[in-house]
Amino acid sequence: MSENRSIKEQAEDIRKDLDELIGAGSNDIEDVIERDPQLPTRRSDIRKSFTELKENSTKKAKKTISALMKFYLDSDIIEKDEYIQAKKKMDEMTMSSLVYQLQAGERALTILLESIEDGEVAPRMFEVLATLQKSMLDIIKSQTMYLMATEESAKRIARDIEIYKKRDDIREIEASGGNASSDGNLQRGTKDLMRMIRAGIDDSEQDIEDVEITED
Repeated sequence: MSENRSIKEQAEDIRKDLDELIGAGSNDIEDVIERDPQLPTRRSDIRKSFTELKENSTKKAKKTISALMKFYLDSDIIEKDEYIQAKKKMDEMTMSSLVYQLQAGERALTILLESIEDGEVAPRMFEVLATLQKSMLDIIKSQTMYLMATEESAKRIARDIEIYKKRDDIREIEASGGNASSDGNLQRGTKDLMRMIRAGIDDSEQDIEDVEITED
C-alpha cells in the first residue's frame, strides 16, 4: 500500500518541489551573475573592438594619404618640407575620422538589421534604419569629396613647386651671366633671347608675304 502512493500525495510532493524552485529563484540574482563569467566582460569587449576599429581606420587613412602624396610629389619634398608634413598630418586625421565613422556606421547598420531579422519590427526600428542609411550615404559622399579635394591640392602643390623651381633655375642662370636655350646653346642675357624671338617673328611675317594669293 505504501509503494502505491495516492494521487494526492504525489501532487503534494510536486507542490513542494515547485515551492523550492520558486524559493531558489527569489534569492539574490547577483549570485547567478557571479557564477556566469561571460556577463561582466560584455562592455569591455565592445570597447576593445571599437579601439581596434579606430586603429584600423588610422592605418587606412595614413596609407591612402601617403600613397596619394607620393604619386604627385617627390619623397624628398614630402619628408623635408614643413608645410607638406603639417598638411599630410591634417589630411590623415580628417581621413581617419571619415573612415572610422563609415566603419562604425556599417557595424551599427548590421546590428540594426540583425535585430529586425530577430523580430524587432516596431515602426521606430525602420525609422532609425532609414536615418542610418542616409547618414552612411552622406559619410561616403563626404569621404569621396575630401579625397578629391586632397588630390587637387596635391596637384596644385606639384605645379607650384615646378614653377618655383623653374624660376630659381632662371635666376641662377641669369646670375651667372647667361640664359640656357632649349637646344643647349648659351645665350648672353635676356636681350639676346628677346632678339631671337623678334627675329623668329620677322621671319614668319616674311614667309607670309612671299606666299602668292590666287583668286578662283
